[in-house]
Amino acid sequence: MTIRIGALAPGRATVRGRRVAAGAAAAVVLLAGAGWWSAHARLDDTRSRLASTRADLASTRADLAAAEDEEAAVVAAVDATRAEVAAAVADRARLEALAAETQLQIAAVDAARAETATAQDLVTANSADAMACFDGVSTAVDANRAGDDGASAAALRAASAACSRTLAYATGARFPYDFADPFVLTTRDGYFGYSTNAGAGDIQVIRSPDLVTWELVGNALASVPGWASAGATWAPSVLARDGGYVVYYTVREAASGRQCISRAVASSPAGPFHDGSSGPLVCQRDLGGSIDPSPFVDADGRAWLLWKAEGTGGPSQTIWSQELTADGRDLVGQPYPLISADRPFERGVVEAPSLVLDRGTYHLVYAAADWNSRRYTTAAATCAGPAGPCTKPADGRILSGGDRLAGPGGVEVFRARDGALWAAFHAFSEPNVGYPASRYLHLAPVRVEAGRLVIDAAT
Repeated sequence: MTIRIGALAPGRATVRGRRVAAGAAAAVVLLAGAGWWSAHARLDDTRSRLASTRADLASTRADLAAAEDEEAAVVAAVDATRAEVAAAVADRARLEALAAETQLQIAAVDAARAETATAQDLVTANSADAMACFDGVSTAVDANRAGDDGASAAALRAASAACSRTLAYATGARFPYDFADPFVLTTRDGYFGYSTNAGAGDIQVIRSPDLVTWELVGNALASVPGWASAGATWAPSVLARDGGYVVYYTVREAASGRQCISRAVASSPAGPFHDGSSGPLVCQRDLGGSIDPSPFVDADGRAWLLWKAEGTGGPSQTIWSQELTADGRDLVGQPYPLISADRPFERGVVEAPSLVLDRGTYHLVYAAADWNSRRYTTAAATCAGPAGPCTKPADGRILSGGDRLAGPGGVEVFRARDGALWAAFHAFSEPNVGYPASRYLHLAPVRVEAGRLVIDAAT
């Protein structure tokens, strides 16, 4: 049978289509409901896992916080331990420093004990030396008053060693008797020292092999010339010339009453020096006289003589120089003024010149101010040559008094046998300052620093 759909009646076909559509919709609904429940189940599962993850994360965070707290506690413990270690180290350092200080104190106590014992020995020995020195000087004074210069010198010579030890212990002086305005001559065999008149004669002469120990030789001057007054000779200096020796010294001219410079000759540095002159070698009578002669030999071998005018003020307080003849017995040419008293510390006085050449520079050393006081001092200038011109710094002082010595002056700079520079000078010993207290011989090394002379003397 053949069915023809399109031929169905319209009403019946519509009803049947609706039923089919409704079934299909129901099927769709059933299928959709099944998917929703499946998705919902999966969502619940995801939510469950998320909750579990959150719980795990919270636990991890709690563990991390606990770990951080534990770490902070460990760090705090480490810091506390470090502080304790630092404190222990500091305590140890303090203990070590205290121990070292204690050891130093123990060593100082031991040294003090040793020094005390040494001082006691020195006092005992020095007491004996002082007594022997006093006895010898007393004998010399008595002989001198009696006019017996030979006996006086012999007594001083006999007591010299004891007096030297006594004086060196007290002041550091190199010779135990008055030895003002010293001059040291270097020879092949040693050294000779000369000074202003005192107990041993008109020109005192001493001898040393090493600049440390000195022995008294005696009086180097046989006699003063006829034109001079006896008993007033000072500031001698000696020049070696042509196998002989010339001594220049200050002496008073009887006719004018002025202090003038004379010269005497000898074949030995110990003398006796003989002065056969008929008049002074230098005597600036119009400037008040001339004193403090000092010879200088230049690099070319020519000899010069330096001295100072004796008067007061202006040209009368000037240091001069003039060339000597080859034999050193006379002057040639004209005198040249080198420096005058124009600095406040000089107090109107410049004197006792000494010229030395070192590495191309001429250094003029001189004394300034009152010789009989603590103000007496030593200064230096530089010169273009022995004839000048010379330049003084604003304050050229290089040697002044201190706790032990007063008025160091009369400096003569000389070269030792090894070529080293030395200074010979006199000084009062505190508190005995001023005439008739003695001015003792001191020696000190000299060096040049920044173009300036430095005298390494403990004053």
